[in-house]
Amino acid sequence: MKYDLFVSVIIPVFNNSGGLKICLQVLEIQSYPKSLYEIIVVDNGSVENIKFLVSQFPQTSFTNEPQPGSYAARNKGISIARGEIIAFTDSDCIPALNWLEVGVQHLLSVPKCGLVAGRIEIFFKNPNHPTAVEIYDRITYLKQNKYIEKYKFGATANLFTF
Repeated sequence: MKYDLFVSVIIPVFNNSGGLKICLQVLEIQSYPKSLYEIIVVDNGSVENIKFLVSQFPQTSFTNEPQPGSYAARNKGISIARGEIIAFTDSDCIPALNWLEVGVQHLLSVPKCGLVAGRIEIFFKNPNHPTAVEIYDRITYLKQNKYIEKYKFGATANLFTF
């Protein structure tokens, strides 16, 4: 695939520095060319020092959104994004190492495509002893295929759009 489209990855965060660190570590080593993507972390009022964490990742920029809510934070990220493509994930997500590459490929492979949304795998804190809530979430929550096919939207934990 020829890489020539710049991608802005937007990550809203609220008091999840541990999850965000893992997410950013994976985003720093994507198979997509580093020169063709930026990562924008939008802090949504955390008491944790998210700005300091973000400063440890040279490909990542930081901004604040004081209005509560992940959608307000995502919109703030969109307002400063430079990308022709916008990719969304969340601070508690661990993208695959080829997430950007595959997301862009799928977005470009369908003429007049508005968005693509990928699978979201829910993992258990303790894989040997999942809680009832974790099992319920894995069975019922974030079913991207259903969202796309039936409702024509995708969850922003794994979504690409222009």
